[in-house]
Amino acid sequence: MDRSPVMTPAEFAAAGWNDVVLKARGSEVGFGMWAGDEDRNRLFHSSVAKRLKTDFGIALRIIPLGDTAEAVNKLLDEKGAGKSTGGSMDLLWINGENFRAAKQAGLLWGPFSENLPNVRLYDEEIRKRDFGTPVDGLEAPWQKAEFVMAYDTARLTHPPDSIEALRSWIKEHPGRFTYIAPPDYTGSVFIRHLLVHLGHRDAGFWNGFHEDLYQRALASTVAYLNEIKPYLWRNGETYPATPRELNHLFANHEVDFTMSYGPAFASILIAKGEFPPTTRTFLFADGDIGNYSFLAIPFNASHIAAALVTINALMSFEQAIEFSRSLDHVYPHRLDRLTPEQQAMVQALPRGPATLATSDLAARFLPEPDAEYLNRLEKDWSAKVLRR
Repeated sequence: MDRSPVMTPAEFAAAGWNDVVLKARGSEVGFGMWAGDEDRNRLFHSSVAKRLKTDFGIALRIIPLGDTAEAVNKLLDEKGAGKSTGGSMDLLWINGENFRAAKQAGLLWGPFSENLPNVRLYDEEIRKRDFGTPVDGLEAPWQKAEFVMAYDTARLTHPPDSIEALRSWIKEHPGRFTYIAPPDYTGSVFIRHLLVHLGHRDAGFWNGFHEDLYQRALASTVAYLNEIKPYLWRNGETYPATPRELNHLFANHEVDFTMSYGPAFASILIAKGEFPPTTRTFLFADGDIGNYSFLAIPFNASHIAAALVTINALMSFEQAIEFSRSLDHVYPHRLDRLTPEQQAMVQALPRGPATLATSDLAARFLPEPDAEYLNRLEKDWSAKVLRR
């Protein structure tokens, strides 16, 4: 096989995996990655980079991103400039509306994901759609996330476990609750819970975008948010802009709840001494929204073979165990795809004091609705709640 680092999707589909690994050896791979987590950054610069170099002869170069939209815009600029080869990135951490935008603009290389050896570890259903958008082999599943809320058991014995119970609690405890302003990712997913639950978890949320469903659910969601607004922290006149700001308010006892798309976030902050050890997390009885992060290859990647090998390595059992152990992540693979020995290793993973059991998270996992609901809801929140 030609040792050139570039190949077509058809060439990849016809190649043996060992040939792809050989083709990748000696390459440098540029990974466009959100860089907002210092613990993750250290892990990638140390053990992940070392494993890629030792096992595959691939040099990892992290391209730090403030958010994935930044990368999509860069690829749009490169495509507009006619830069069909020699692009700035070889692989990209992506999902949701950013994946939809990249797919629609023809910014991704593939299809490729169903031909990766480690794709078998992931459930077939989560490989098909990303925020409602058909994946069509243009990205590979990687890490799992699910929304949780945190509270302090020293202040509150029984947290409200439904949207309606939360509404009542907020009105009974003025000034003790707030949420992060969309379009922040965590603030946006909080209001999507309202949309989905007040829309009675209609199947249409996960089957394309339906204007009539959206308008019905939006009316209830806007009414809910405006009803609680005067009872929020600072009377709803301002909102935290980031999860860090909300976490600070919680730690300082200014509000009684915080929230995250990372189920282990409270345990991590307990270990760092930022949250009290009595902090715990909880889920809504009717389910909490979760999703998978994916990995994609830009249309003009310089080292496609290295990108394929790197993606497959990041999807591996060994790497998933390390992410779960070192970063307290939710384990992403189907357990029945693992050997008995591997299953035992997953079951033995340490879990922080505030982290819910994997089985509890799985039982209440709600997939993300179609990305168009997200786009519309963020705009309507700004117009009908923030500026009201």
